[in-house]
Amino acid sequence: MHFYKSKSRHILFFKFYFLIISFINPSFLIYGYELCEAKESCYKDEKLNTKIAFKNKLNKKINSKVSFFNEKNINPLEIFLAFTNENFNQISIEIEANEQSETKDKIIAKGNVIIKSNGAILLTDFIEYEKNKKLLKSRGKIKFINKNQIFISDYFEYNFSDKSGFINNIYGVIDLKTLTEDIDLKQKPISDSRTTSENFNNVRLDSEDPIGLNFNNLRENSSSSFLNFNTSRNRVQKWRFKSKKIDINNSLINSKKIIFTNDAFNPPQLKLIAHNVYSRNNKNKTIFISRWTTLILDDKLSLPLGRRRISDGEGKLNKISIGIDNEEKDGLFISRISDTFKFKNLDFKFIPELYLQRILEDETYSFRQKGESITSPKIKNQITPIDYFGGKILIDGKIASYRINSRSSINSLDINKLNESLRSSISLSKNLRNKNHKNLELNYFASYREKIDTGYHGIHEIYNGYGFNLKNSFNKTHNKSNWSSTQNLSLGKFKADNHQGNLATHTRTSLGGNIRNAYTIWKSSSKDKYIDNSYKFVPNILKNELNLVSDINLAINNYSNYGSQNIIRFSIGPELTIGNYRNHFLDYTSLVTFLEITSKSGSSPFKFDNLNDDLKLYLSLNQQLIKSLSLGVSSYFNIDKSSNKYSKFINTKYALNWNRRAYNFQIYYEEDTKNAGFNFTIFGMPFDGLGKIF
Repeated sequence: MHFYKSKSRHILFFKFYFLIISFINPSFLIYGYELCEAKESCYKDEKLNTKIAFKNKLNKKINSKVSFFNEKNINPLEIFLAFTNENFNQISIEIEANEQSETKDKIIAKGNVIIKSNGAILLTDFIEYEKNKKLLKSRGKIKFINKNQIFISDYFEYNFSDKSGFINNIYGVIDLKTLTEDIDLKQKPISDSRTTSENFNNVRLDSEDPIGLNFNNLRENSSSSFLNFNTSRNRVQKWRFKSKKIDINNSLINSKKIIFTNDAFNPPQLKLIAHNVYSRNNKNKTIFISRWTTLILDDKLSLPLGRRRISDGEGKLNKISIGIDNEEKDGLFISRISDTFKFKNLDFKFIPELYLQRILEDETYSFRQKGESITSPKIKNQITPIDYFGGKILIDGKIASYRINSRSSINSLDINKLNESLRSSISLSKNLRNKNHKNLELNYFASYREKIDTGYHGIHEIYNGYGFNLKNSFNKTHNKSNWSSTQNLSLGKFKADNHQGNLATHTRTSLGGNIRNAYTIWKSSSKDKYIDNSYKFVPNILKNELNLVSDINLAINNYSNYGSQNIIRFSIGPELTIGNYRNHFLDYTSLVTFLEITSKSGSSPFKFDNLNDDLKLYLSLNQQLIKSLSLGVSSYFNIDKSSNKYSKFINTKYALNWNRRAYNFQIYYEEDTKNAGFNFTIFGMPFDGLGKIF
């Protein structure tokens, strides 16, 4: 190995130049930036200054491909492979430093050390390798970067003989979605601007992610529950974390205590205090398991969560849930969501339930008299201890080229009640994308006693059904109009209630579609492109706008041995969103009002899809009351004087929300079903860079 030493005048010149740059831009001296607060210019300035300093440091460094490490196949970055159990075969190591030296026993690099290996970079003040002990030590300001993973520390040791070591005072950012592939240092270098030093401090928040305040409702052609927040794109994949010490043993980690937060800003609104943490690699996916976890909300409320697993899935922190279901579970019940169990390409979740109301009252109104028809009224029944328990099984995954989704539930373990207690549905879907139809999807379905929420027409049950549907969709934006459309072709055989209260079986062929347009009448341009710490109640910037929304829906349904039902439905109305939800009082309002006109010919033999032509209004309001507290309500209002439901509110739902940047807590109530419950959601805030330690 060659020996290099920088000339003293070069070092003095570099220090003098660095002091000048630091005087001009003092923020450059900060080690670990607070997340950038708002303006795009902030990122450009930081990027430029960091780039200038980085290039000047490189000009004064000694650069060598260290033959010892390459010949011995030793990677100084191996300690960071503790987040995956993969081995590496071929490596390429480069070290740049102000001073490098080698003796019979040691290799030492000092001063602005940069170690590169297949796209990963380690920055440190000092690194030492003891040849006899095969022991690597580093101290000072240590920073490791590999694409989405960033860690800083002040000391680490790693022994290559027994693959063990430790990292002290570590703080960093973990992207769980890409963790395994990012830390896999054996892979070929990937060209990614985020692996370069000049982008380390380019921190941003994605303003496109949903706020989590607006309900998903039927006007958006969504099958999601009205009471579930639209957080599908807010899954938490990036966590900031810190720990006094993390031990490494055979490429796995363990620590007495690690603190995680999904919040991008300080002080964090949500923290997970994880005790006795260890890692595990499962099918090339790294997960962290905490034997005991405590949830801290705004440093005021502490909730014990027990054992928890942190992975790249949508895992829920609120594993224990409390709800009220009067129709199926006789009132108050409690449930617990299990960790995901994987079998090949399938994910299983088990949700055991305990029916507290049945235990207290020692009776049930959820079942019919023994031997009676499934359509007969439910009556009071005596129960046994096996009626105290039930649960759900959720299955998601892939079978061959199809996506599978299955939901099964049971509200009693009494096998004599199985025909009434069991509900199940399964679907297999496949994308048939081609040049002309990019969103064409084929779906096979089957169900047993599936409940269908039809909105205005209430909740109905399909005793059993099976079939397929073919669906196509498109979206297009032109000037101020946002167009969307869906087209459906389906064939299925169903057994369900008819108008006389009996079960009827018919094959239904359905052809339909809709065209929806949201025309922007007014839109307020926001000065902020990124959120900052002043956004305490929402995780992204709100769009203030007024849209005129119109929707035309056509459906032609033919039934075997019965006839047909043809429907034309037209909806029109305004969508208004005003306010930023940054002030403490009435700073956010979302109001939706649609007039719905329906014309039909013929009828359906079933209750579940027999639509009426009542004239009605759809109303939805989400309103901030004070600080984090907001109220949500939605309902249909009948304005058809010829209807027996004239001037009545139908299918009304309420939600009371506690909104924070990092999480949301919701209490909801459904007036028609008398069901109620709680929802707790944490938000993911995508950002680049490291941020400042919390």
